[in-house]
Amino acid sequence: MSYQVIARKWRPQSFEEVTGQEAITQTLRNALEHDRLHHAYLFSGARGVGKTTTARLLAKALNCHKTPQPNPNPCSVNDADACHSCREIAESRSIDVLEFDAASHTGVDDIRDIILEGINIAPARDRFKIFIIDEVHMLSNSSFNALLKTLEEPPPNVAFIMATTELHKVPDTISSRCQEFEFRTIPLQKIFSRLKLIADAEGIDVTDDALREIARSGEGSMRDAQSNFDQVISFSGDAIDVLDVSKALGLAGAEMLTRIVTAIAHNQPLEALNVVDELISRGHDLRSFCRDLLGFVRDLLIVKIAGHNEALLETAVLNIDELERYAQHFTESDLVRFFNSLAETELKLREATQSRYVLEIGLVKLVEMRRVVPLESIIERLTRLESSLGNVAATAPVAEEKKTLKPAIPPPDVPFETRREPSPEPAEEFAPEPAVSRTAPEPTFAAADLPPDYLPDAPVEETQVPWTQRDELRARVASMPVKMVPISSEELEHVDDNYLDTAYENKLRRSGDNLYPLRNAAVLARALSNRPEPGADEPADAAASGAVRKPGYEIPVPDVAIDFSDLPELPPNPTKEQLWEYAENHPLVKHVKRTFRGSIVNIRPSDQNSGN
Repeated sequence: MSYQVIARKWRPQSFEEVTGQEAITQTLRNALEHDRLHHAYLFSGARGVGKTTTARLLAKALNCHKTPQPNPNPCSVNDADACHSCREIAESRSIDVLEFDAASHTGVDDIRDIILEGINIAPARDRFKIFIIDEVHMLSNSSFNALLKTLEEPPPNVAFIMATTELHKVPDTISSRCQEFEFRTIPLQKIFSRLKLIADAEGIDVTDDALREIARSGEGSMRDAQSNFDQVISFSGDAIDVLDVSKALGLAGAEMLTRIVTAIAHNQPLEALNVVDELISRGHDLRSFCRDLLGFVRDLLIVKIAGHNEALLETAVLNIDELERYAQHFTESDLVRFFNSLAETELKLREATQSRYVLEIGLVKLVEMRRVVPLESIIERLTRLESSLGNVAATAPVAEEKKTLKPAIPPPDVPFETRREPSPEPAEEFAPEPAVSRTAPEPTFAAADLPPDYLPDAPVEETQVPWTQRDELRARVASMPVKMVPISSEELEHVDDNYLDTAYENKLRRSGDNLYPLRNAAVLARALSNRPEPGADEPADAAASGAVRKPGYEIPVPDVAIDFSDLPELPPNPTKEQLWEYAENHPLVKHVKRTFRGSIVNIRPSDQNSGN
């Protein structure tokens, strides 16, 4: 055949022409210039990124006859004055450069015949005898073991160059004896520039969008992109556009991808099924379409996270503005779930006998996934609900009594009216008391405003009732005949209620009562009861006369800090009103009243010191 494919015809003939591997080629050129050559090299990376090409260029540089030493710029096969060594190496017919495929020569006998038996023979014409082993990971364990000693200490005029796409399969004993170079995938823009150069040189009329689609189809592999370019040229001739690329390579264009995303965003499963039907009618590979859709979802996620980051979106089907327009319908969590679901669908398509059914179900699953509420949203709502209930419980007014049992309606023979009307619905015999409003303040009453036959629903604050009417009000309430509903002992059984207990303690804490016991409570109790200290002898005259003893003690100061800076002043001969005002404003008396929930019932001046 006279025709030569683009991948072979345009194979790089110098280190400068190797695309996307500048760091590796620069390292090798420096090693050649400064004579710092290694005896074994291991090239690893994806398919079609330049491993074998670089190995041949290195072999040409080591044996180029244009210079008396290795040449960093070896001859090109297209040069008229190219040396015989460089030309033969480029055409794979040099007797001093042996290139073989380890996939077809895996056994130890092959390694012995090709390498071990002739390694000590000097090169026929060139400086070095070079062994290029492609797909070296396919060698057997015995073959690797046979190479160990030779690879570690080869003759001075021997070099090994090995290439592999699966570095993890190469034993560490082999890789540790080599200089490793990892070839990376080639960026889209560099593949596009190389294809543009080839198209101009070949006189092919192709649009930039079509070239970009061909470059994207290579997925970082220059050889794959050049092979696809050959296929598109064979399909459409010398004039190529985007539609020709889609038809020739079976790629789903941007139209199909955007239709699927729109169907997911607007909950249209029928549209997704129509897209699959069109793909089948056009003869597209469904697994390739699923992979393209995976890449499109990835691009949408990158736009949501990174925004206008052209470096991360160089392989995108659409421009950044269009991607943002489609991405605004989804959240980052949605796109992550879509990607995981699509990856599972793509995995099933590998072994599916009915790939259409698998893809249809996978796309409908994406549409229905929008109806699923994320778990994070449910947890957030539950957290807000729990927080709101906790705030209500903390601020709710609770009666001082923890447990109260009241009938739903008053007994029929109660001789007075009540304000609380019975519930319109039938209640149980001993229903709990209706809930009190959490926002309304507690009612307070003044005795002067109460009717004579009124029994208040809420307790009356004694501080609001005048002294002249307090006893009268107490007697009136105590004389009212009230017949209580008979309650059994089982119904009065105490039941723990954490809500009531917590609310009761919170109310006590807000009112200033910390419920802490006094350390000197026993001393205070004996003093208030006029009892002597234990073991003390009581005077006989005092016991016989029945006189009341005056407590000779000082009220113990509690452990808490009391501010005596605002101590009121008492005149030398105070009146009863002045004494009462002094006692009401004394800091220690205030603390005792607050602790014991008490009040001052009587006051008199001290006989020992009229100034106190």
